[in-house]
Amino acid sequence: MILFAVYCLLTGALAGFLAGLFGIGGGLVIVPVLVHLLPQIGIPEPLLMNVALGTSFATIVITAFSSAQRHHKLGNVDWQASKYLIPSLMISVFIAGLFISFLPKSITSKLFAFMVLYLAIKMLLSIKHKTGNRALTAKQGIVGGVLIGAVSSFAGIAGGAFIVPFLNARGLEMKRAIGTSSFCGMLLGLSGMISFVVSGLNIADLPPYSLGYVYLPAVLLITLVSFFTSKFGATLTTKLPVSTLKKAFAVWLCLVAIKMLLG
Repeated sequence: MILFAVYCLLTGALAGFLAGLFGIGGGLVIVPVLVHLLPQIGIPEPLLMNVALGTSFATIVITAFSSAQRHHKLGNVDWQASKYLIPSLMISVFIAGLFISFLPKSITSKLFAFMVLYLAIKMLLSIKHKTGNRALTAKQGIVGGVLIGAVSSFAGIAGGAFIVPFLNARGLEMKRAIGTSSFCGMLLGLSGMISFVVSGLNIADLPPYSLGYVYLPAVLLITLVSFFTSKFGATLTTKLPVSTLKKAFAVWLCLVAIKMLLG
């Protein structure tokens, strides 16, 4: 249990930093680590992905809140864009989460791996972004929110990997796209967490201190440090070579995805 706690703290430190730096929510780090760690506390194989996804969404609420708070102070949150995206994001991720929780682990793990691989390849191939000149309309915000919420459910992420380029292409400079993504991701994570709590109620074989598919000790340990490191990452957005770091992170994601695909 001590080793489990140490790994959760280290995971929280890294996930929080990346959430603040890239606006990604941290789930791309948290889910694969939890899939590896959760068997140590007796969670059976069929429930691994559901608990990992539910717990990831719960940590995102706190991590993204910390990151969004920092970005708000830096003036990087666009409230108009948030108004369009948030309702459809929250509804979509809640419904998709209920559906995913009933899928077998063999399918959810493969869906997660494919999603991670897609995002990693997208990061590797990305070049410097040019801010688009298409204004975000209410219709685009609703449709974009529905699609982003659905795919985010499969990976237990805050959707930043999709929200950031989506907003950047519609006139928001990169810093404001990342900041707005952090704010939207906080509420997306809340909706995802509720979905996995509801679907996990009355499920047998879950360990003590579980709330549905959310394992509360892991949430506490991860967010204990991610709350602070996310602020640090957000502050360094303008100081570090984000594009270079993103490509290095993408290589790591490719290795994680391949490992999960091979079982």
